[in-house]
Amino acid sequence: MKTRLLVIIGIALMIEGFSSVIYSSFVMFPPTEPPMMRPIDGMDYVLFMYKQAFLFSGIIGIFVTLAGIILWRKK
Repeated sequence: MKTRLLVIIGIALMIEGFSSVIYSSFVMFPPTEPPMMRPIDGMDYVLFMYKQAFLFSGIIGIFVTLAGIILWRKK
C-alpha cells in the first residue's frame, strides 16, 4: 500500500512541477515573439517567480516514483 502511495505522490509531483515549468516557459513568453515588457499578474507571477521550486518538485517526483517502483518490485 505504501509503495502505491509513493508512486502516486511521485507522479503527482512530476505533473505539477513540469506542467507549471512548461507553461511558464512556452505560454507566458512564446519563443516566436520578441520579449515584451508587460506586467505579470496573479498566477503568472507565482509561476514565474517560483519556476525553480516547481522544477525541483518535478525532479523530486521522479526520485519518489523510482523509489516506489523499486520497493514495489522487491515485494
